Amino acid sequence: MEDDQQTWQQGVLEYSRRYEQMADADRSELDHLINRIMQIKEKMVKMSDAAGGAAICHTCGGECCLLGKYHFSAFDLLGYRKSGLEPVNARFTPGKDCPYSGESGCLMPPRFRPMTCVIFNCQQIEDGMAIIERKVFYECEQELRAMISEASRITGYNLERPLLLSC
Repeated sequence: MEDDQQTWQQGVLEYSRRYEQMADADRSELDHLINRIMQIKEKMVKMSDAAGGAAICHTCGGECCLLGKYHFSAFDLLGYRKSGLEPVNARFTPGKDCPYSGESGCLMPPRFRPMTCVIFNCQQIEDGMAIIERKVFYECEQELRAMISEASRITGYNLERPLLLSC
C-alpha cells in the first residue's frame, strides 16, 4: 500500500504542475468544462439520492466500491486544482475497500466524485427511478463522457485514466 500512497502523491504533484503550466486560454476553456461537469455530477447524485440511493448504499456498505482506488482520475484531480482545494486525503490501507471513503461514506462532495462513482447505480437504485428519470440520468452520463473527452483534447492528456495508473 506504500507504493499506492507514493504513486498517489506523484500523480497529484504531476497533474497539479500540468494544470498550472497550461496556457491561460486553454485553462480557461478547461475550467469552464470543469464547472459544467461539476454541476452535472451534483444533479446525478441528487437523482440517485431521490431514488433512495443514500439509504441503499448505507445498507449495503458500498459493495460497488471494492476497486475504488482506481476510480479517481487525472480529471478529478483537476477539479480540485481549479477550485483551489486539496484533494481528498486518500488512505491506501490493507483491507480498506475505497481509499476515498470513511465511516459515513464518500469523503468527496458530489461535484468532486469520480465519474465512475457518479454514473453507477445498482439495480435497487435504478428500480427507484421512473423511466423518464433514468432517461435523463443516462443523457447526463453521455454529456459527462463527451465533456471529459473534450477536456482530454484541450490538455492533450488522457484525463479519464485513473490517477494511480497515470504516473
